[in-house]
Amino acid sequence: MKIITLLFNLGILFTAFAFLWFWIKFLLVFIVPETVRTRVRYFLQLLQSLFLGTLVLRFLKEEGHALNLNPYVIIAIITYFLYLIRNIHSQKRMVQIQVYSNLYSQLKTKNDWEWTVALISLALTLASLAYPASIDSMASAWFYQETQAIIDLPLLGTIFKIFGFFFILGLTMRVLWSIQQLTQAKKEPPREGFDDYEEV
Repeated sequence: MKIITLLFNLGILFTAFAFLWFWIKFLLVFIVPETVRTRVRYFLQLLQSLFLGTLVLRFLKEEGHALNLNPYVIIAIITYFLYLIRNIHSQKRMVQIQVYSNLYSQLKTKNDWEWTVALISLALTLASLAYPASIDSMASAWFYQETQAIIDLPLLGTIFKIFGFFFILGLTMRVLWSIQQLTQAKKEPPREGFDDYEEV
């Protein structure tokens, strides 16, 4: 039950932070010149992931969890990583939606960048467990306070709680789908290099 509550609260936290970051990103991208918007967008995506990792650790600290590799921290970090890669599609799916070669190339570049962002953010978040000074920084404190203030708003807070429920549901389906794919891969017999109807 405590694990479900943790996942539910993380879903609310992710949703509230995404709402807050949307407006920050909108203002920053709006004021920069159009020639550098793409590079700024990539930088902001990395910054968003790093701040979110710090926010997760600060949330755990505020909830009274020790910042070491205990079950709650491990589950929170795995959930955080799954959240970062939620929009990353497999190469097979990318081929299925391929229409033009240049579109495929753009998707592949974005895909690679999102994996890079996710892995860098995960590594730095794990490093913060050993060096927790970043968790107590002014930026981290500001994001945590503002995110909690948004969650406490009557209407938005209710909406974020609904998203928190669907976050748990989506995460459960993703894990079950991954287990199913791994199970099917193990059960699938190796091919002998010819079809069943071929004569040997």
